[in-house]
Amino acid sequence: MATYKTRGNTHNVIYPYKTETGAYKQQWESYETELEAVQRKAYIDYLQKGKRFDELLKVVMEYKRKRAIERSEREMAEKSAGTPEPPAPAAEDNTYKTYAEFAEKWLPFHTRKNRLSPNTYDSYSGNLRNHILPYFGNRVMSTITAEDIDNFVDYLSKKPCLDRNRYGHGMTADTLSSASVKKCYNILNAGFPVAKKWRYITEIPATTAPAEKTQKRKAWDPGQVQKTLDGMKEDKLIHLAVHLAFVCSMRARETAGISVKTLDFHDRSMWITQEVQRVSDEALSKLPSREILLVFPKQVPGSKSSMILKGPKTEGSHRKQYLTTPLLREIRERLDEINRCKEFFGEEYHDYGLLICHPDGRPVDPKSLDKSFKKWQSKLGIESQIEFQGLRKSGQMHKVRLTKNNYQLVAESGGQSPEVLMSNYNEALDSEKRTLSLLVETSFYPQAAQGAQPAQPAATDMETVLQAIQSNPEFSKQLMQLLLANAVGVSQGERF
Repeated sequence: MATYKTRGNTHNVIYPYKTETGAYKQQWESYETELEAVQRKAYIDYLQKGKRFDELLKVVMEYKRKRAIERSEREMAEKSAGTPEPPAPAAEDNTYKTYAEFAEKWLPFHTRKNRLSPNTYDSYSGNLRNHILPYFGNRVMSTITAEDIDNFVDYLSKKPCLDRNRYGHGMTADTLSSASVKKCYNILNAGFPVAKKWRYITEIPATTAPAEKTQKRKAWDPGQVQKTLDGMKEDKLIHLAVHLAFVCSMRARETAGISVKTLDFHDRSMWITQEVQRVSDEALSKLPSREILLVFPKQVPGSKSSMILKGPKTEGSHRKQYLTTPLLREIRERLDEINRCKEFFGEEYHDYGLLICHPDGRPVDPKSLDKSFKKWQSKLGIESQIEFQGLRKSGQMHKVRLTKNNYQLVAESGGQSPEVLMSNYNEALDSEKRTLSLLVETSFYPQAAQGAQPAQPAATDMETVLQAIQSNPEFSKQLMQLLLANAVGVSQGERF
């Protein structure tokens, strides 16, 4: 079994593994947070308990490969002319400068050094502008204390939340979420070590991060996904996007960025190599463009943001996906539709090679996919609605059940780590909980008096059991065993 230890500021997981030659070696892995280490330990224990030594070896080699890439990237970043840390002159004293002056210089440097995406830059910039700078902007940075930061966290926890998308223009609801509060704290706290090097402060305030209460994203069972697809057949584009997101466990921006050049009908597969995002023009001007494949022309003149085509979120997100026969047939129909659009628009067609696009070839904003999906859910009268990202989770959870909890295979297929899959996707669906209640009722309560008519199960209950059997083959085996055991009990009772 794996061992968890702390050493300094790092959290470590130590465990043995068997090499290809059969020799045993010890693996030592370091993580920045306790949560990452605990999740990793749980996954290693799962592999060792199941005696999946080949998968364990792959996990070890993947960790070593990622660490080697990170070391190489750090070395390249240090040598690059655009990313070295600008040292403050020895005679310069910045202790009289404000936090706003520091943040203006620090944010672009921090995002370039850590190779953060334009979307992350926009997130940092938005939290600074809306929450941190109004509170600390005019403060001399060297005067900010640990008590000030604790008061800031308390202030944010009581700050009204303005959500225009959900509550309408100018309407407030509740307060900032614990996730937003912690994100602001992390952004503020990340700047202090650099501020000390740049002589803005002489001492880093010692504070503790606020607790975060997360809410898991909702997911559907395969039956609900199929029912929704059947109801939206008239909207071919959103139907294909939903179909792709579930079967291939894709994010909305990956779905919007599918290239027709990566489709291989002979191999029944495609590659996920790029994604579409909307980012601010400020982020584009501040960050290097080496990871941006294309900046699309603005669709609205004067807009302060642009649609871009960039590489996938992580290296693991660059992956190959195998396609089902119905999905292949739908993709062929979509390609035929694209060819008809090219003939109709002629030179006005914008050919970016995208599968999911507007009739004239322009890219589709990933957020519009989510909006269209929610509109269709409302139109179909679906009560338990999910986000477009929930389709990815639904697909991953279905694959976990189909493979009998082979997290390594499903994680690689979905472009994520097994630890994330086990932590965020390892939960029971509502239909499975309902079925479990029916099983308890059948097995626990005594049989009705002899001659009494047994209650007929409702049609919805029978549909729930059927969906559970289809989505989880292991469940059908358990159900059969329970029915056989119940039948044996009844036959023994009749003898007496």
